[in-house]
Amino acid sequence: MKYKGRIATFFLVLGINSIHMAYYYIRDGFISGMEYIGLPFLVILSLWLGRQYDRAKFLSEKDALTGIYNRRYVEGIFFKIKAAADRKGHGIAVLFIDVNNFKTINDHFGHKEGDNLLKAISSQLKKSSKDTDIVARWGGDEFIILSPGTLKTDNTHELMERIHQNLKMISTTNIEISVSIGTAIYPSEGNTLDDLLKIADEKMYNMKIRLKALC
Repeated sequence: MKYKGRIATFFLVLGINSIHMAYYYIRDGFISGMEYIGLPFLVILSLWLGRQYDRAKFLSEKDALTGIYNRRYVEGIFFKIKAAADRKGHGIAVLFIDVNNFKTINDHFGHKEGDNLLKAISSQLKKSSKDTDIVARWGGDEFIILSPGTLKTDNTHELMERIHQNLKMISTTNIEISVSIGTAIYPSEGNTLDDLLKIADEKMYNMKIRLKALC
């Protein structure tokens, strides 16, 4: 959780209090002790209000279980990423990721283990991605990654390979963790997030079909 709200409210209250004291000093020629007594209370109040703001902002942008970005944040930030890509002549890769056999794992090992699995996968997705990438939980066992600066599908292969390799590291003898990934590139394959996700979802589904055929 970031501290922007606490920092902002602290300096806001400090500024208002400074103006308040300056007013009384100009008017009376001195500042009474009573003016200082309330200062600690104002500081504590400002930090509390800032914390509530930071918490509300965190919950509006982040997934409560995994701590990565949520669907609401992605839908809002895509327009900014798209505008930046247009200005620079760059593309955006959209990766749609679905956990293989998650329902079976959940049913067999329980929901608590399923939640732990989602947390571990989220961590590995972030580890596999660049700092400029947006990693988010789309819902259930589905994740997406927005990777700005990518113009061709071939450029996503390295990222996908890192994801598969990193997920192998957290697999156990009891649980094999793997995902199916579909990709779409803006602007060559779609102009809106919905269009890109639809294409990526179809590719991901086709990959699942091919994997089942091989088993």
